[in-house]
Amino acid sequence: MDDDTQQLIAIQQELERIADKLGKIFPSTHPQFDSVFEDLGAAGYYMREAGYRLESVLKTVQGDSVLTHF
Repeated sequence: MDDDTQQLIAIQQELERIADKLGKIFPSTHPQFDSVFEDLGAAGYYMREAGYRLESVLKTVQGDSVLTHF
């Protein structure tokens, strides 16, 4: 694996860790969950979208080899 690919995979993994951390900070039982739900949902959506875009970049960089990190 070349350095570019390793860095892209690391970014994907970090996005996944951030999403997990957000879910742990604001579970549905959190007293402020209703207040942050919409923004938290939007943040999660954009992180997933970023992951999908990075997946596309990885496929291009690796010559369309299949990776599944998200």
